[in-house]
Amino acid sequence: MPTLADPVLLWTLFAIQLVGLVSMVLARMPHGTLLHGACRSLFVGCLVVVGLATVYAMGCYGSSWAWSGTVFSIMAVGGTADFGRAAPAAF
Repeated sequence: MPTLADPVLLWTLFAIQLVGLVSMVLARMPHGTLLHGACRSLFVGCLVVVGLATVYAMGCYGSSWAWSGTVFSIMAVGGTADFGRAAPAAF
């Protein structure tokens, strides 16, 4: 199994993580836009790819799996967090 010292593999993992974070931001677009559905689909696909990259990085016996795991966690929380204002409670 290749190690993460290979520069091509390292830059590929970096690119996957960067695209994953960008897809998270795009998935948070308002619902009224035409690209909202496509951006959400891109986010789910990137979430799966970043998760698989994390598992692969763990198998390379390096410490860089922590970066992939952190990006995966940020994507999971950022994709599901509700940043809107809370509605007032009706009594």
